[in-house]
Amino acid sequence: MRRRAAARRVANTNRALRFHDELKDSSSDLRRLGYALVAAAVLFIIGSWYVAHRLTAPRHRSIGEPPADFSFNLESATLTTEDGLTLRGWLAPAGDTDRAIVLLHGYTGDRRTMLPRAKFFRRLGYTVLFYDARACGESGGECISFGYHESADLCAALTFLRERGYRRLACLGVSQGGATILLAAEKLGDVRCVICESVYDELEHAIARRSRLYLGVPGWPACCLMVPIAERRTGIGIHDVKPVQQIGKLGCPVFLISGDQDNRVYVEDTNALFAAANEPKELWFVAGAGHHDLFRSTGYEEKVTRYLEKFMK
Repeated sequence: MRRRAAARRVANTNRALRFHDELKDSSSDLRRLGYALVAAAVLFIIGSWYVAHRLTAPRHRSIGEPPADFSFNLESATLTTEDGLTLRGWLAPAGDTDRAIVLLHGYTGDRRTMLPRAKFFRRLGYTVLFYDARACGESGGECISFGYHESADLCAALTFLRERGYRRLACLGVSQGGATILLAAEKLGDVRCVICESVYDELEHAIARRSRLYLGVPGWPACCLMVPIAERRTGIGIHDVKPVQQIGKLGCPVFLISGDQDNRVYVEDTNALFAAANEPKELWFVAGAGHHDLFRSTGYEEKVTRYLEKFMK
C-alpha cells in the first residue's frame, strides 16, 4: 500500500511538472505570436506610409532641350494655373491655322512621352501643345493627385491656346492624362472633341486593379491604411476621383480607346465610362493591347485622324 501511494505521488508530481512545462511552452508561443503580430502591424503601417507617399510624391526631373530629330519647330511654353503653379511645356506651332490639340501624359510621366503623338498631329497640320503635369518633369507642384488637381493644368493649357487665337481645340490624354480631361469636363468650354486612352473609371478601382497586379491581394485589405494617408496628403478623398461620374458632363464628343488585355484598366471599367458618356461617342478596344503604347497599334493613326477630322473641320 505504501509503495502504491508513493508511486501515485511520484506520478502526480510528474504530471504537475509536465503541465507546468506545457504552460511555459504555451506562454512562450503566445509571446512569440504577439511579437510577430506587433512586428507585422508595424511593417504594415510603415509600408502603407511609404506607398502612400511614393504614389503621390513629385517626379521632378530635367527635360532639357527639345530633341533635334522632332522634324518640326518646338517652342518652350510656360503656363500658369489658377492655383499659382508654373508648368513647363512645348508648343509645336503649325502656322496659319486655328486648330490645336493639347496632349496630356500619364501618371508620373512627362511631356517627352507624348513626342511621337505630337509629331503625328503636327504632321496632320495641328498646332500641338504638350506639357509636364504638376509635380512632374520641370513643372511646379509637390503632389500628384491622379488627375484631380491636374484638371487645373489642362485649363491653363487651353487658356494659353485661346489667348493665341486658337479656336478649334481638342484634347488627348493617356491614362491619368485622360482622367484629367474627364475630371475637367465642366471646365472645357468650347473644346470640340476629346480622346481618352486607357482611362480608369474610378480611382478606387484603379488602386484595386494594381493591388491585385503587384501584390496578388484585393485592394481593400492591402490599401485600407494607405488610402487615408494618401487622402490626407493630396487633400482629396478617393471617392471624389471618379471620371465615370464626370464624363456625362462633357459638352463635346468623346473617343475612348483601351486595350482589351489591359491589366490596369479592365474592359468593364472602359465599358462603364462609355455607358456614362453622352452621344456622340465612340469606343475602340485594341485587340491584344495592354495599358501602354496604344499609339503603336495597327489602325491607330487612321481611326484618330478620321475622328478628329469629323469634329475639327
